[in-house]
Amino acid sequence: MQKVFDRPILFGHRGCSYDHPENTLASFKACLDMKIDGIELDVQKCKSGELVVFHDFDLKRIAGIDRRIDELDYQELKRIDVGDGQHIPLLEEVLDLCRDTVLYDIEMKAEGTANLGLEAAVLALLETKSLKSRALLSSFNPISLLRFKRISKNSIPTALIYSDSPSVPKILRHGQGRHLVRPTYLKPPKEQFDQARAWNYQLCTWTVDDRDEAASLLERGAKGIISNNPKALLALFNA
Repeated sequence: MQKVFDRPILFGHRGCSYDHPENTLASFKACLDMKIDGIELDVQKCKSGELVVFHDFDLKRIAGIDRRIDELDYQELKRIDVGDGQHIPLLEEVLDLCRDTVLYDIEMKAEGTANLGLEAAVLALLETKSLKSRALLSSFNPISLLRFKRISKNSIPTALIYSDSPSVPKILRHGQGRHLVRPTYLKPPKEQFDQARAWNYQLCTWTVDDRDEAASLLERGAKGIISNNPKALLALFNA
């Protein structure tokens, strides 16, 4: 992946999550079948150390189980049905499925500032699979992004995600972490897109499922659109 997108890129948010359980092989396979430019996915470590693709830190919303991902080993996690008979995949499984046919927006799910080895493990796997050139690494956590930039010697583009949601620490709600990280891209929510334009970053915005809204964002300079329903927007990117 180049430091600046040659053209606007469409990413499937957790795959094609409008039609399939999010962050599953079925969801990512749907993006492949539709020839979507890229997939956005979430990665964290489970108790046994594997890199698993899952958004939340616990299983309550997706599986109705009141346990955290880091409390269970992968042998336990892979037995859990997360919808339509799908299981929680390893990052390696997703990379093996999609190979170099898509771009990857990999969101590192990191809490706090402790170094738990997540960033190094993601980098090592991308190197093993020869997929560094296809990846963009993103996070809400500026410390995690800064750590990744250092160990990767800034060889892979990074993106700082932010949101004005109350669940996000106040200091991180308006992209302030950019001053620490100096990322390649910013990933503002669509509601904060116009504010971010003034900062002269490449912008990849989320989550956009309406065609007219996506068209407006592209006209205003969005370099990437992240969508739960990428098939509804595909014609905009193939024009």
